Amino acid sequence: MITVDTLYRELPVLETRRLILRKVTLADLDAIFAYSSDEEVTRFLRWGPHTTREQTEAHLREVLQGYEAGTDGPWGIERREAGRLVGSIHLMEVSVQHRKAEIGFVLARPYWGRGLMTEALARVLEYSFAVAGLNRIEASCLVENRAGMAVLNRAGMRREGILREYSFQKGAFRDFCLYALLQREHADRRTGRG
Repeated sequence: MITVDTLYRELPVLETRRLILRKVTLADLDAIFAYSSDEEVTRFLRWGPHTTREQTEAHLREVLQGYEAGTDGPWGIERREAGRLVGSIHLMEVSVQHRKAEIGFVLARPYWGRGLMTEALARVLEYSFAVAGLNRIEASCLVENRAGMAVLNRAGMRREGILREYSFQKGAFRDFCLYALLQREHADRRTGRG
């Protein structure tokens, strides 16, 4: 079982056929601002949209501090062919005691509908269960976020229920769908038993 501080300090590079998942850097500022300032991209997120590059830079500096402190930090999603960041995927709220974490993700609008987030999520789930030793990965999304739910379903995550008025977000209490995947369910899917 990996420790939380090791996970974030030594966040490994993960690769797929089309993607490289890696730590973000200050050099990614323009790419992150491009999708973080898009109202459509941030519509279902708990944050955003960013209104200035300075806001994105402040956020990015917090992420870099999280890596250094070993407390938090996402993978940036880079398309191999473009060499440019197009989103991020994030293991959050990691509990070593309970061997679980929550996952969240964001993808720039020009890359929607291409299966990139499904590919990134599959790779992070594989790492989470096989290397990090987690037993449960959770995700929650607004009940209106059909695209987000579709990604979670394709990854084999199961809908466990509705979290009513779970979060006060963007001026209102909002309902969220809770999804989860267990290590044994993931293993069964990979072997064709699930």
